[in-house]
Amino acid sequence: IEPNGKEYPAALITSPEYSMKKLLGNGMKKIFTITKVFRNHEEFGGNHNPEFSMLEWYMQGGDYIDCMNETEELINFIDQKLQSNSRFKDVLFQKTRVKDLFKKYTALNLDSAKINNLKEVCDKNGIHFADNDTESDLFYRIFLDKIEPNISGTQFVYDYPKHQASLSKLTDDGLYGQRFELYVDGLELCNGFTELTDTQEQKERFIEESNERKKLNKKVYPIDEALLELLPSINQHTYGNALGIDRLHMILTKRNKIEDVMLFNANKIFK
Repeated sequence: IEPNGKEYPAALITSPEYSMKKLLGNGMKKIFTITKVFRNHEEFGGNHNPEFSMLEWYMQGGDYIDCMNETEELINFIDQKLQSNSRFKDVLFQKTRVKDLFKKYTALNLDSAKINNLKEVCDKNGIHFADNDTESDLFYRIFLDKIEPNISGTQFVYDYPKHQASLSKLTDDGLYGQRFELYVDGLELCNGFTELTDTQEQKERFIEESNERKKLNKKVYPIDEALLELLPSINQHTYGNALGIDRLHMILTKRNKIEDVMLFNANKIFK
């Protein structure tokens, strides 16, 4: 609200992604930011806090495989600076496809799975779901219940179904998004993509997402037309990654709770 009483709609950011992709569209090739981000409906404590610090970076001229390798190098570099408390010395960073995890722990073939197949897996494993759950909702429920608890060690989990990667370039078969997440002892640390830079395809995915939210009576947000106008200026393969600094701090210093590395966590502020 301005002093004259004029009001504008605004919100706390969940990610600086759109703004940074606009910078790429304006000609920048290699950029990063460290900022606070905010998530509503987050738990207080444990591995979660509604406000946390994010390192997000982008580079033109590479894809998500390059980004995984760079992420591994970054973490090892930081770890080496903490020589007295090294966490990743001689640790193997594994790479595992999402579909391989689903095949192993649910016997579901994601290449051909439809919404009814996902519901069958939920029924078989006692996973609650609603009649109006989308394919994405059902995938996420199964992932949290059957997949995530079985991700051990240090693993890049990659190639998520298309409906779980709306801002990423697709694999050659068109079934999966070139997206990865890094897990360390079951804790998700970052989320990266080969960025989708095709304007028409991105607009279609935005519209599809908006229609789905409208169908489920969720709030529908306006499409960022400025971002779509700038995407054609990004003419190389481009990757991006968002890494939770507080969780990395936890892992590197061998802490068990996010409160141990945050001065003003939600439990202190609100309780």
